[in-house]
Amino acid sequence: MRFAPDVILDLTPLPERAGRVPFGAVLHQLLRDGFEPEASRRALEAFNARAGEALLRPGAVDDGGFLVDEDVLFPEEGPWWWVLQQGEARWTTRLEVDAVPVVAAFLRAAGQAGSLEEARAAWPFGDEDWRDSLFDSAPPPGPWPEPSGPGLYRREHASVRVCSRTTSVLVDPIALQRRLPHIGSAPGNLGPGAPGALAVTHGHVDHWHVPSLLAHGGVPVLVPRVPRRNLLTMQDFSRVLDVCGEPVRAPAWGETVWVGDIRVDVLPFYGEQPVPDGPPLARGLRSWGNCYRFTTEDFSCVLLVDSGTDPDGRMEDVVARSCREHGPVDAVLVCQREFLSPFFGGLGHYWAALPWTRLRELYADSQAGRLASATAGPAGVARLCAAAGARYFLPYANGFEGVGRSISDVGWGLGEPSEAACGVVVREHLARLGASTEVLDWAPGDVARFERGALRLHRYASIRGG
Repeated sequence: MRFAPDVILDLTPLPERAGRVPFGAVLHQLLRDGFEPEASRRALEAFNARAGEALLRPGAVDDGGFLVDEDVLFPEEGPWWWVLQQGEARWTTRLEVDAVPVVAAFLRAAGQAGSLEEARAAWPFGDEDWRDSLFDSAPPPGPWPEPSGPGLYRREHASVRVCSRTTSVLVDPIALQRRLPHIGSAPGNLGPGAPGALAVTHGHVDHWHVPSLLAHGGVPVLVPRVPRRNLLTMQDFSRVLDVCGEPVRAPAWGETVWVGDIRVDVLPFYGEQPVPDGPPLARGLRSWGNCYRFTTEDFSCVLLVDSGTDPDGRMEDVVARSCREHGPVDAVLVCQREFLSPFFGGLGHYWAALPWTRLRELYADSQAGRLASATAGPAGVARLCAAAGARYFLPYANGFEGVGRSISDVGWGLGEPSEAACGVVVREHLARLGASTEVLDWAPGDVARFERGALRLHRYASIRGG
């Protein structure tokens, strides 16, 4: 059963004070002011006056420190919120922790319901007007291909189903994250048989969405280990899913987990932090995440999502070490988009994890064209493929525009290059490195099957037609 395409769902704890800081608006104003000290101080004071509380620290302009307080940098777990929205109607409910399992059970039951009546019967609340419009009884117009052998089954954005001969792992499912462009057209079907596990890479909204995980009906979830909640990782993934009654495991970097006959090596997630280089962030401030190496009887691959480099490490080194220990991989999957942190609009709170003096340095670098990407970008993709000794590169995590449709803009409609155009640049960098990795172009809904040791792409249209 699938929720109607215009239904927005969320179930999440949100830190109260950090949630009131207008991060995007503050960044926009600081950029307009060119990080000039007096203008920036006045802007910060004005934001505090409008908020009626001291959310920001204008004194950071003098002492060079953080522009937010400690309780914003390291928030306690906030209250839980259940959000349900359809069209102009919005229902937002603050939940006590002991009420969270009730909502979680509804999301699990609705996601697994085989009929409209069964889905409606799972509704545990009193307002039946909501219940009667939530679900779409029609089958999705373009269901995901059913697993039919070892390979990589591409889904929405960064979601990939890694299939062995007997089981599978589904990474970063966000089919119910309808706040993102075109996700409402993503199918919700799993095909016959649930995956052996779900795996989450990191906590950004295009990778971590609790209702999307719960809709898979109690499948075990691998999540990053979070030593301490902080501004860059506001939720402890294991704690959140445990409250929801979901089976969850948070292995440390370097651990190996088996999902049936699939070996899952948990790799560090370096990159997509507020800075790609220079001094380390303050202790405990980090967007915690995992990259993964999957090894099956028929193929191996590394899923590197939005990783790249940061002051704590480089993914090239991680991949090279994995290959020294376990051999080269068949395929590398990684995002091609470049994020010029900390002034990348999609991560509008990242600036607050840096002190004033560092922000001014980075702004000067930005103005001079020296600001480096926190993600790999096309040049970094080529280096990762070379380090992995990869036979194939498969782009992913570059957005979603519909099943069977190629990604025309890796910036989600912001006018950035297409996935295919990025692939041309990756090929050029691979040629300069003398690497033999083959760059493949595929779309969500396509399947990369490994047959007799070689990868064969099966296009969604041909799968549906056949």
